Amino acid sequence: MLLNLVREFLLRPIPARRGWDAPPAVRIGLATSSLGLLPLGTNLITPLFPVFQERMSLGNGAVTAAFVAYILPVVIGLPLFGHWSEYMGRRVVLVTSLTLGILAAVVVLTASGLPGLLAGRALHGLAVALSFGAGAAALRDLLPGEPDLCARIILLASVGGGAAGPLVGGWLSELGDPVGVPFSVYLVTLAVVVILLAAVRANPPVLAPRPHGFFESLRPPRPSLPRAASRSFFITSGTGFVSFAVFGFFLSVAPAFFAPMLGGARIMGGLTGALILGASACAQLLPIHGRQRAAVSLMVMAGSLVLIVSAQIQQLPGMLLIAVTLTGLSQGLGFRTLFGALNSELPPGAAAQSVSLMYVITYLGSALPVLGLGYGMDYWGAAAAVNTFLLGASGCVLIIAGVCLVHHRQARGAE
Repeated sequence: MLLNLVREFLLRPIPARRGWDAPPAVRIGLATSSLGLLPLGTNLITPLFPVFQERMSLGNGAVTAAFVAYILPVVIGLPLFGHWSEYMGRRVVLVTSLTLGILAAVVVLTASGLPGLLAGRALHGLAVALSFGAGAAALRDLLPGEPDLCARIILLASVGGGAAGPLVGGWLSELGDPVGVPFSVYLVTLAVVVILLAAVRANPPVLAPRPHGFFESLRPPRPSLPRAASRSFFITSGTGFVSFAVFGFFLSVAPAFFAPMLGGARIMGGLTGALILGASACAQLLPIHGRQRAAVSLMVMAGSLVLIVSAQIQQLPGMLLIAVTLTGLSQGLGFRTLFGALNSELPPGAAAQSVSLMYVITYLGSALPVLGLGYGMDYWGAAAAVNTFLLGASGCVLIIAGVCLVHHRQARGAE
């Protein structure tokens, strides 16, 4: 009986006369806000990790565990939840995801130890996984003739929100209680968006429930990978894995690691994370072309990571910020090129599943290497572990750049 009530609540048609008939611009703004606010909240904690370390007596390993706690729900949720809004409707999934984001922020705000912090981060990961597919699909519905504009809005909202998180968290933490003020403001913002979304008249679901039942409709399709796109898939996934490993470092232990070099303020601790994500987002808008731009961009990224190590050893904050910005720009250009090539090789029927699988591999980069780094810092020392991690990432990026060159030459030869 309970399952029937759930099915009836989630899948029943929305009466046409209920709700605010908001204009398309408002609907686009709400969908964009949903895509941007949850990544912002995920990284809001970045400059606050030193505060949690002090209050909860956490080591670097525990901090990286708290950072990656949201990754597993994202990795599991992306393929599981991506199609739910097709059957439930975009609005109900977005409202659910933002409500989970509110619950996650409350759990983090009231956490007294590592278990509470881990639980809040995991809930936030679940909210991100729910929101991404529904928010992106809502924008595609609202901008049916503008696929390029839609893609840019999705990218700028998700990556830009993630980039803003460390700066917003660092700035708000200076205005009062370093944890209470940022998360209270974030909670109020999420509540306002949820209220507006709930007031908007919902469009009917795109697909009718499958004839075999409610849970049959929500069950994810089996992932598949077209043979013709397999090489591009693994190159793009490998680049994403290494890139997110680097991003994960800058969004977890880097604020405390670089804080003495950057003056000690919490907003400066979050600056490196904001710079690398912000530069990566801005790179999507740069009109740079060239046959080897993916390989060249990755070579620049590899060199920039070495430059970060050099800046840390010599204690040169200016060089550090320049190197971090170059890393984000080169990563953004390289990944954009590889992702575009992968999309062009995927048939329409396999695109969604293949891209979801690629993002699962990419997000794992934020988990496994970063978790190992945190415990390595506790065991070998912070400087040795961080420099080894960054130099190892540089070497991996160089290998991928070489594979890109070989792949490009083989493709040209086949043509």
